[in-house]
Amino acid sequence: MTTRFEFAMASPKEEQADMLDALERFARQRGLCPALRYRLGLIVDELVANCIAHGARPGRDLAVRVAVEDGEVSVGIEIVDDGPEFDPTSHPVSRCPEKGPDQVWGMGLCLVRNMAADIAYSRDKSVNRTRITLSKQGSNHATP
Repeated sequence: MTTRFEFAMASPKEEQADMLDALERFARQRGLCPALRYRLGLIVDELVANCIAHGARPGRDLAVRVAVEDGEVSVGIEIVDDGPEFDPTSHPVSRCPEKGPDQVWGMGLCLVRNMAADIAYSRDKSVNRTRITLSKQGSNHATP
């Protein structure tokens, strides 16, 4: 049975921690294993943080919506934001960039791309829509 989690943020900077807590509760209730919960939380946290850091415009609020579907063989994530156009799939996936301690730009997206089974991006009118699939294969789905 597929179950859905949704969380809309009108002030993502202030609401991100509450959203992550609610997402963790959802993942635990669904019996997702710790490794899958970790990947789910890390990916959602990174993508929302990118929306906040790069999508905010002076004098305009940024809206971000997170939706997660827990299915039989995979977990689907959708992040929708109304910030400037940005395609996370355009970054290389093979290796994380080698940067010094003061230059970490791009590392989070590299982690996301390497943890996801699939990632897709589209621009729909004035919103970015990023869809990520996490495979449950190889994971112990239920927590003990």
